[in-house]
Amino acid sequence: MTHPPPARGPGTGRRDERRRPPAGPRLADGPGPRPRRRPAPPAGRPGPLADGRSAAGDRGRPAARLAHRDPPRRPPPAPPRPRRLPPRGNPVRRLGIALLAIVFVLTLFAGRLIQLQGLESGSYRALAAQQRDKTIALPALRGDITGADGQALAMTVQTYTVFADPVMMTAAQQQQVAGALAGPLGMTAAAILALIQHPTSPQYVVLARDVLAQAGHQISALDLPGIGLTPSFARSYPDGDVAANIIGFTGTDSAGNLVGGAGLELADNSLLAGRPGSEQVQIGADGQQIPLAGSRDTPAVNGSGLQLTIVPSLQYDAEQACAQQVARTDADNCTVVIMQPQTGRVLAMAQWPTFNPSTITNAAQATDIAVQDEFQPGSTLKVITAAAAFEHGGQTPMSAYNIPYQISEGGQLIRDAEWAPGERYTIAGIIAHSSNVGMSQVAAHVPPQVQYGYLRAFGLGQPTGIGLPGETPGDLPPVSQWYADTRYTLSFGQGVAVTALQMASVYATIANGGVRVQPTLIEGTTDSSGRYTPAPPPPSRRVIQARTARELLQILQQVPLVNAAGGEPWGIIPGYAIAAKTGTSQESNGKCALCVYGSSYIGMAPGDKPQLVVAVNVQHPRRDGYYGIDVAGPVFYQVMKEALAILKIPPDGATPAKLRLTAP
Repeated sequence: MTHPPPARGPGTGRRDERRRPPAGPRLADGPGPRPRRRPAPPAGRPGPLADGRSAAGDRGRPAARLAHRDPPRRPPPAPPRPRRLPPRGNPVRRLGIALLAIVFVLTLFAGRLIQLQGLESGSYRALAAQQRDKTIALPALRGDITGADGQALAMTVQTYTVFADPVMMTAAQQQQVAGALAGPLGMTAAAILALIQHPTSPQYVVLARDVLAQAGHQISALDLPGIGLTPSFARSYPDGDVAANIIGFTGTDSAGNLVGGAGLELADNSLLAGRPGSEQVQIGADGQQIPLAGSRDTPAVNGSGLQLTIVPSLQYDAEQACAQQVARTDADNCTVVIMQPQTGRVLAMAQWPTFNPSTITNAAQATDIAVQDEFQPGSTLKVITAAAAFEHGGQTPMSAYNIPYQISEGGQLIRDAEWAPGERYTIAGIIAHSSNVGMSQVAAHVPPQVQYGYLRAFGLGQPTGIGLPGETPGDLPPVSQWYADTRYTLSFGQGVAVTALQMASVYATIANGGVRVQPTLIEGTTDSSGRYTPAPPPPSRRVIQARTARELLQILQQVPLVNAAGGEPWGIIPGYAIAAKTGTSQESNGKCALCVYGSSYIGMAPGDKPQLVVAVNVQHPRRDGYYGIDVAGPVFYQVMKEALAILKIPPDGATPAKLRLTAP
């Protein structure tokens, strides 16, 4: 009887085969070779048992036969374990994860929107406004500067800045534009073409600045592609270099506004400049203004005009007289100051050399010699020591002194330029003959502190108050710094440094009866609406007594007579009594001490009530003499004569007072 092979169900044979360890080696990359399966026995024939015995043989074979059977065969290797496939996920779970990711992304978008439209909205609005809004500067018209007669000395004219946008031109148009602009701009076509072809930025290059209005209108009428004009202002000086040292010059700031660089242009810049305005407009993507978009305007306030005390014709004549004398004597420079004693008005303050305010760019070249350069006054300072001696030294104009060849004071030998044996002068004669020996003896009657006080009271060692930039106060050392001989050398104008304006003010004080009126250049101002406001009167104070001033004036009237007797009639003008004083100083030039000369002549006219003071100083003349009467005297004569005529001051017919100059 045969038995069928055991059936293999899902829970028997397969499970046993999976748990049976593999009989042979496995390849690392896949399952090993499948074992060869034994074929099933045919029907009716017993098959082997699991231990190698057949079902029938076990019953019929003897035991000895069984003992000699072959050893049992090794079971075939089990098939390799198949690769486990990942289980399929839950679709509900997958949907939840997807929704969570979507929510996370939307949250990021929402946070960014909150950041842009909430937290940072202000900064982005500002950036957008910066790109859209454009502020156009509206320059203020700088005020004019006029002379005492209303003649324009400095004025503002409209000009244009011509620029090009090379992107808006073809190559052929660039050549055409260059040729068309050559005439109005006064440039060559090649120079203009080079600027267009090599711009400072891709869409902008300046072709010319300060183009006059007539040329600007001509260019605008040509309607050239890529060419634009920006209106601007420039300073014009109709009389060229006349009064340039007083007026100064202007430049431009980073915004293109005119700003003062020297002189009154600098000192009164805030008054002249006014207040620039602005216009804020909206610009589209094409760079053009958006019409009807509205704008916010801040109107410009034009500057105020200055009317000066300067008389242009007097200023010009004085400058020409200086220029001629500098050329004749080969001097370093010359200054002329003309003042009204009663008002402090400076009618002219001329110098040579000067400069052209339209072309100058460096403030160092714009020196105002009359207030910035120092020199030693020489004998023109003797009047201050005399005034101190009259009021505090017990002296009078008739006090007499012997004049030796030389004297020693404080260890310093003092002598006169001209001397004759047996000279005996009154103080009037000491001043008229300009004796250093005599004035040193007069100074001995004045205490040093009193002498210093008088020098200060007349305005030395301090600014004049005229208000020009760069003014020097001069150099007047205090008494504590004086040497043994200082009080004596100061009496005749050595050891002290002054300016031309300071010395003009000294003599204006004497001419005004002993009252010093602060020098001034401003007559009044005119605001942007045309309203004129006179300048307030300058401050004044009494320096010396009226009697002392009158005595000094009479003494100074003797000087032109003495000079005329010596063949130098530079203080003699028919019909007028002139009071004057000459001065010759020894100067240092930085290379040697007291090796060059300064020449001065200061005079007043007319008569006993002078209306004009003219102060002349020439520094370092190299030929035709160096004494004040020789070098500065001719300039004084020419300028004073012209001033009396221009200002229509009639002759007074006065004659100089008669004073005794010598003593028995």
